[in-house]
Amino acid sequence: MDINQIVTLDVWMIVPLFLIGSVLHFTYDWSKHNKFVAIFSAVNESYWEHIKIAFWPVFLLYLIEFLAGGYKINSFIPAKTIALYTIPIAMIAIVYGYKYITKKNILALDIGAFFVVIAIAQVTGTQFLKELSASWLTILIGIFFLIVILISFLIFTRYPPKEPDLFVDPLTSEYGLKGHK
Repeated sequence: MDINQIVTLDVWMIVPLFLIGSVLHFTYDWSKHNKFVAIFSAVNESYWEHIKIAFWPVFLLYLIEFLAGGYKINSFIPAKTIALYTIPIAMIAIVYGYKYITKKNILALDIGAFFVVIAIAQVTGTQFLKELSASWLTILIGIFFLIVILISFLIFTRYPPKEPDLFVDPLTSEYGLKGHK
């Protein structure tokens, strides 16, 4: 897989990634609260859990692309790591931004924000992939930050920080798995 094929695939995958992420909103319940499924599914209604269901499908796509030839492109890891970091940043900016204006959550805007966040990640990843000429140091920094975000997503469902905005379920005022009714 070369850079042009990856760029084309990334653009075409925006809608499927949105649909997969949307399904992940329900898979924890469908699995009868399986702890493994909780790693990549929403376990409550916190913003963190919604960021998580956008993150994992995109990460899986990038992993597949890496194994299919992305490893040959020196900008792949840094570009895709930057793209993965745009998911929480864009989700927080868009959702908190519209809530500041409307003073409430609006389901249609939440769904639209979810789609836009995935599109932003995909476009960001393709732009950096095409334009970045990564040195070994840049690649190592990318690997470090990739490991950091992966560990965060693996740990914070089970052991979320007791922070009153991002990690708390607004319906139950609980955190992580305890936030699920």
